[in-house]
Amino acid sequence: MKLRKLLSLVIMSVLILGALAFTPGAYAPVQAETEAVSASVVYNLYATDGFVKMADWAPGNPLLYIYGFIGSRSDQNLVWYDYTTNTANDTGAPAPAPTGGPVTPAEQFLAGKAQLPAPVIWAKVGDVVEIRLKNLGVHAEPSAPNDPHSIHLHGLDVDAANDGVPETSVGAVPANMCVDGSTDPGDNCTSAGGYAPGAGNVVVYMFTAETPGTSMYHCHQEADIHVQMGMYGALVVYDTNDPAGNANSTFCTGGLLNGKPCGQGPNSGTGGIYNGFRYDRDVIMLLSEIDSDYHNAEQGTYPVAPDPSNSNFGRAWNPVDYLPEYWLINGISFPNTIGVSNSAIDMAQWNVAFKGYDPLLTGSMSVTTNWSNAQWRTRGEKVLLRMINMGFETQPMHIHGYHLKVLGSDQRPWPWANRVLWGRPTPFNQGLEKNTVLIGSGETYELLLDFGQQESFSIYPTDTQTRYEPSDNTPRSNTSTTHPGIPHAGVVGDPSYIAGPTVTGAVVPLPDGTVAALDPTGTQIFPFHNHDDYKATNNGAYPGGQFTAVIPLP
Repeated sequence: MKLRKLLSLVIMSVLILGALAFTPGAYAPVQAETEAVSASVVYNLYATDGFVKMADWAPGNPLLYIYGFIGSRSDQNLVWYDYTTNTANDTGAPAPAPTGGPVTPAEQFLAGKAQLPAPVIWAKVGDVVEIRLKNLGVHAEPSAPNDPHSIHLHGLDVDAANDGVPETSVGAVPANMCVDGSTDPGDNCTSAGGYAPGAGNVVVYMFTAETPGTSMYHCHQEADIHVQMGMYGALVVYDTNDPAGNANSTFCTGGLLNGKPCGQGPNSGTGGIYNGFRYDRDVIMLLSEIDSDYHNAEQGTYPVAPDPSNSNFGRAWNPVDYLPEYWLINGISFPNTIGVSNSAIDMAQWNVAFKGYDPLLTGSMSVTTNWSNAQWRTRGEKVLLRMINMGFETQPMHIHGYHLKVLGSDQRPWPWANRVLWGRPTPFNQGLEKNTVLIGSGETYELLLDFGQQESFSIYPTDTQTRYEPSDNTPRSNTSTTHPGIPHAGVVGDPSYIAGPTVTGAVVPLPDGTVAALDPTGTQIFPFHNHDDYKATNNGAYPGGQFTAVIPLP
């Protein structure tokens, strides 16, 4: 009898708590319930708004309004990009740790500076990771909705409290709003009835990194709006002893591998290991797209008043009418994706601010002193592409001149496709390799690119490669086996046979009608682009969009 009463009380308590959690107006606790452990990795992030430029932006045009995150790892300086001045700004210190309660002056400095994409979050297996989030509210456009925000750790098998879905976990973080709906007028909302319940909260998301792989994070409050508005970033977990993710890896000497610092994370140029496969560096390719009507609607500039000159007159914006004009890789599109600066973005400055996000792919065809050579014993650098689709559309990404070895997807390896057995990886030109990767919304892939595939002494079949006569550089059929193929780019004095191995004077058209030199010294250049070719445009102008380049170097 006593047991039955006890069970009844427990059930009633659960029902009451559940009703409170889903009652309109109920507020979430200040932070997630977590065990009292010391985090090995801490990220301090702030939700806010800001402005960015698309690659076809020209002086005099408006900037694009976004929501986003700004912040940094607690042991790294906060660097942010200012689109009004096209400069990277190093604060000289990490982002301040978020404080509960009113926004401090140090926190207020970050308001209105949302970054697209958000900082890369990375850790190694075994790390306890804390992500501390505070909502600074809208600042760049004060009339925009002052929405709550959250962080969903997409692809990580975390508990519900840390899952970041407001309806089923720790609630989204409200902005520092006053009871009357206004923002703090400077007197801690005293003149506006005090702070609204939940204002000034700091939510702490915590997880233990368990599975190596590529993932993402994004706001899950009104995800159909906030993801499109720019609230997302890449998330990478490394193997425990991976040199790219562990400064104390046993493969490193004095914190260095091949003269490069270990443990610096994505795109740091340090070799690593993914499920037994060695690579020389890893590169993030975070795909997304932009429908500016979404952004105009949030900013309040979408035309809703009757206007016969506008096809949308008299109606509010509906997300069902989603029609992107821009397609992005790591928050930028061509020609910025290949490192070309224009009036929109200074790419030298952008790469300083967006550490880990450079999408241009370069590598040596012939080097044999690289980290991967000890495993592959084949010429050329091996680069791990961490492809993520944060957009709403499915994208067919096509690489020219190469096949990519599929190593894994959605935080899981594919040993049935390619594997390492007794220290020997499935050779290139065998196993599952693709030159077009169809990646759906929310999917990720780990893809290995072998720059040696274009080297003249490559292990790959050369049945489609043009041969030539060295004495006069004239072409020969590929059946003329007495004639060499593409000259060995690593040998000094090899001729530059223009019809085959190199391209000289390659240029990039810019929106203002001018051109920029891509590679004045001459090399092979291969496109890597969305094969829904209209997505290789900037608002209909080709080339643009999800379009970058693969440049094999000597």
